[in-house]
This record gives sequence, C-alpha cells and structure tokens, in this order.
Amino acid sequence: MSYTNLIVDFAQTIQFDDFSDKAKAAARMGLFDAVGCAIAGSQQPAGQITAKWAKSNLSTPKATVWGHDFKTSTHDAALVNGTASHALDYDDVTWGLTGHPSVVLNSCLIPLGEEINASGKDVLLSYMIGLEVMAKIGVTTNPLHSFEAGWHPTSTIGAMGATAACSRLLGLSSDATANALGMMVSMTSGNVINFGTMTKPFHAGLAARNAIEATQLTSMGFTASHSPMDGKRSFHNVYSRGLPVNMDAIGELGKVFELDTRGILIKPYPCGVASHPAIDAAQELYEKEGVRADDVEKIDIGVTKYTYDKLSYTEVSDELQGKFSISYPVARMLLDGKVRLSNFGGEHVMEPMAQDLIDKTTMVEDEDIESNWKPGTNRPCRLVVKLKNGKTFERLVEKSKGDPANPLTREELREKFHDCARLCFDDARIEELIAALESVDQLNEIRKLTSLLTNN
Repeated sequence: MSYTNLIVDFAQTIQFDDFSDKAKAAARMGLFDAVGCAIAGSQQPAGQITAKWAKSNLSTPKATVWGHDFKTSTHDAALVNGTASHALDYDDVTWGLTGHPSVVLNSCLIPLGEEINASGKDVLLSYMIGLEVMAKIGVTTNPLHSFEAGWHPTSTIGAMGATAACSRLLGLSSDATANALGMMVSMTSGNVINFGTMTKPFHAGLAARNAIEATQLTSMGFTASHSPMDGKRSFHNVYSRGLPVNMDAIGELGKVFELDTRGILIKPYPCGVASHPAIDAAQELYEKEGVRADDVEKIDIGVTKYTYDKLSYTEVSDELQGKFSISYPVARMLLDGKVRLSNFGGEHVMEPMAQDLIDKTTMVEDEDIESNWKPGTNRPCRLVVKLKNGKTFERLVEKSKGDPANPLTREELREKFHDCARLCFDDARIEELIAALESVDQLNEIRKLTSLLTNN
C-alpha cells in the first residue's frame, strides 16, 4: 500500500458535496476566524516586520497583504499573511493535527485563489482537503512528533496538507500532486524551541509559502520523489525518527472526516490553547465564587506532560512569553474577569499584581490527568486556588470553551472577529467582511473577499 497514493487520490477525487453540511460549516468557521486573527496580527511586530520586508522586495503585485496597503507576489503574501495570522496565537486548533490548520490553509489558498481568480467554493473545497490531510497525517505520529521530536506540527505536517490543498486548487494531476508532496518533505521545518518568539508564527507563514512554491514549481516541471510518505526515507522515518507511528489514519481519508469528528476548536483567548481549561476554571471561580486576585495565597495547576512541555514560561516578562505560560492568563482572569487581546501588552504583563500572582503559581504534571488523557483531544487542567482566609477551591476542566463539545456561539464568533478587525477597519468594512466570509462558498470570485482585506 502506498500512503502517498492514498493522500493523492483523496486530494484528486473528493468533491464539494462529498463533505457533510457539518463539515462545510466547520470549514467556513475556521476560515472566518483565521482571517480575523490575521487582520489583528497584521498590526503586531511579526506581521509588521514581514510586511515591511515584502514591500521592500518590489515583487510582482499578484496577491493582497491583508491589513496593509499593497500587493506582492503570491508566495510572499502567503508568508506575511500566515505569519500575521498566527502572531497572536489566537487562531484555531484541530486535535488530529495537534496544531493550527486554518492559518496555514487560509494563507496559501486565498492568495493563490486571488492570483488565479478562483471561486470561493473552490477555495473552501481545497481548505477542507488540506485540513483532512494534515489531520490524518497528524494522527499517525502526534503528539510524539512534537513532544519527543521537537517539531511544530503546524509547520511540518501543516505544510503537507497545504500542499495537497494547493495542488487541488491549481488542478494538478495525480503525478504532479505526488511530486509537490515530494518537494515539501525537503522544505518543511519548524522547531518548538521558538515557541514564545516571533519565529513561532513565522512557521505558519513558511508552511503557507512553501506549499505555493512547491505546487507552482511542480506545475513548471520541477521534479521530486513521488513517494514521500513511503519507504525507509519517508516523512515519518525522517521527522519522527525512532518514534512509534500508526499509518491507519491515512486509510480513513474520504471515509472518516476530521471536520465531522474532532472538528475545529476556536480560541476565545489569545494564547496557547493548552492553558484554556485553566483559564475557564479561573473564570468560574471569579464569576461564581467571587475569587479575586487580592484574595489568593497560592495557585496550583495540574496538567498533562504535553501541556507542561509546551507552556514552558514560568517567569513572564513580555507578551509572547505570556502567551506560552499558564500562570499569566490565569492571573489575568483573576485580576480582570476576562482575557482579551488588550490584556497582552507588555505593560499589562509586567503589572505588579500580575507578577505577584505568577510568582504564587505552580504548574505540575498531574498523574491522574495524564493517565486518563487521550492524545488527540483537549488537554484537561486542574486548578486549585488557596485563599488567604484558608478556603480552597478546586476545579477540573476537561473541554475548554471553543472546543466543538463546548463551542462559541455565532454571536461570540462575531464579537471576536470585530475585536480583531477593528484594529484595521471601520465597522462598515467589518460587516462587509463578515458577510463575505460567512458565505464564502457563494462568491464566484475570491477576489471579492481579498478586495476587502486591503487597508487603502
């Protein structure tokens, strides 16, 4: 059995109507949310620096750099938009990938669709193909691909799914799609050592750019291996070397759909998703028990080993570190009763009360949580807060807000989009964007969307 061929056959043959209404709705939601995150991220240092770099290159203007006033080459637009999309770590997650699908897929498919004047339906179909491929590859090797090998799946595995998606959008043949995937195994990268820095969102931009370059070069005759998922030098044998791999999930492509089963988690908080159950627990204590920061003597947070590994900042001195700690967002919730975009400025992170709560917080690996946790699902947290008056409160949250089992409402999704988009656009433009995104598969030209994403 050729696992490469299974991926190629799925990408080539699946049709829009083969996906359920539930899957299409989840895909529209993911695309909608990631565009909002990208608009906000365009104003972050990572988004601004990459945009300045792209503008200085004077590339042929083919695709829009979102939230800015210029176009650039399609692959550079993908790099900038992808980096901006992930800059705030506010974007969605799918548990099969154990990573962020939409920032990669949006950032390659929308610029590529803009260049070739694709329809919104074709973009959405390609998005669904890409998500299914990256999620199934993810299931075969995660969480060890990240936890043990040190790779960032959004970048490594995400790039493979994005390549399958771009291949379909460009109408590549089966051989060409396999060739593009073969190129991608030599282009993929992204190390978790850079979590908490600008290079983490850069991973998403690289994956999006590389998918476009691999498919476009393939269409011009550039050659590569046609069996990157098979043999002793396969993707897994190189990137998950020595780790257990179960390839059965690849055979589920077109039969068991990730968009129907695990779906997509939309973040209500702009920080690492592993901290979200603890934030929800803190919110419950704030709202229902009246717990306030001044009352707290000590905070203990029990987590899985994976969470302990990824939320590595026990001391926090800037907003990016705050996004990859568990102590800061929990402290913020107990201080303000909310965790919003505005809470992650440097002046907020360094507030004496926030730093005091961070110092009072201990994160530990919880053996009970670890033994009951199933990889490929939301990672639970146990929050124990001891007050100065001697009272102790304990909460265990297994499914954080935004998980498909505990979803955001449509109103909450729109509120989040407004919160992000108002950093660039007025209310009238935002409403136009919402209308276009919520019915993206009805757009006969994706350019009707990209024309709304320019800030000029």
